[in-house]
Amino acid sequence: MGKVIHCECGLITRKDSDDELIEAVIEHMHRVHPELVGKLSRADILSMAVEA
Repeated sequence: MGKVIHCECGLITRKDSDDELIEAVIEHMHRVHPELVGKLSRADILSMAVEA
């Protein structure tokens, strides 16, 4: 079972592993939320995720 994060901008990111989810979220931050780059740790990102 994977995890999903619902971004406040409306994007829904669902991945099967924590590493894939974190990579996708960081890529999204670079493209859409550059002000957050470097401000969220791995633990911060995972704390936003729920089981999918």
